[in-house]
Amino acid sequence: MTDLQRLVDALATDYLHGRWQPEPTEEHRVRTLSANANTNASANASARAVSGMSRLGEGGIITAAEIAQFLRPGPAERGVDQWRIAEVLRAYPHGDPLAQALVRHLVHAIAADQHPGRAPHADRYTEAPAEPPADSPTVFTAGGITGARNWQLSATLQLLASSPAHVINPRRAHFEVGDPRAAVAQIAWEHSALAAADVILFWFPAGAVQPIALYELGAHAARGAAIAVGTDPAYERRLDVVEQLRHARPELTVHDSLPATVRAATALLPATPETDS
Repeated sequence: MTDLQRLVDALATDYLHGRWQPEPTEEHRVRTLSANANTNASANASARAVSGMSRLGEGGIITAAEIAQFLRPGPAERGVDQWRIAEVLRAYPHGDPLAQALVRHLVHAIAADQHPGRAPHADRYTEAPAEPPADSPTVFTAGGITGARNWQLSATLQLLASSPAHVINPRRAHFEVGDPRAAVAQIAWEHSALAAADVILFWFPAGAVQPIALYELGAHAARGAAIAVGTDPAYERRLDVVEQLRHARPELTVHDSLPATVRAATALLPATPETDS
């Protein structure tokens, strides 16, 4: 794991759990970073038709000059270098593309957190084994866990930034892999949460077959659930996912990027006063 991945995983996790919130000046600079990344994305022809969170993931960039500006203290400011996101941004140029994308997702989620009428991010996030809410539109982030990078962090941040959804994440912070009781409890929790979710987002990253996620995809596709499906282009069973769904759910598109899958999941959410406005 790269330094950037370690740093941004920890910061994004604390943000989602409400254990970290940038101070006002820090938040203002984060909003400026987000706006600049969107501006940079608009110059990318492949990203021009995409807005908001997805533009940060598909063409948006954070430049070295913007990082330097972020870290430059004002005349009366002290401790800018001690901000946790400052440490992340210093590591940003040396990170791999997925870690860099997670930084951009975190930046935009922070910038979008003050959306009028929308509950704070920490009130719209449930992680196993906590009980999901019964009175909010929900998206369950289904897909690879064992042997897979923590893609759920990116998906959650994108969903919180771009929709009023309450996100349900099956990836536990701590899981006893060798304890059969823990596995039984996790399976029961997932079965119940998947059945109750308004929308299920399935993402299959490269590097692991993910047989349980494939089983869940088949089960929920067959029952007619509202699902959005995507795989990394390099996922070794992508052809199987595409062809099976072509027969079982021909109306579905199997997306090849996580931002596109997030957009599809958001479009399936039931209407709320906010989405109607």
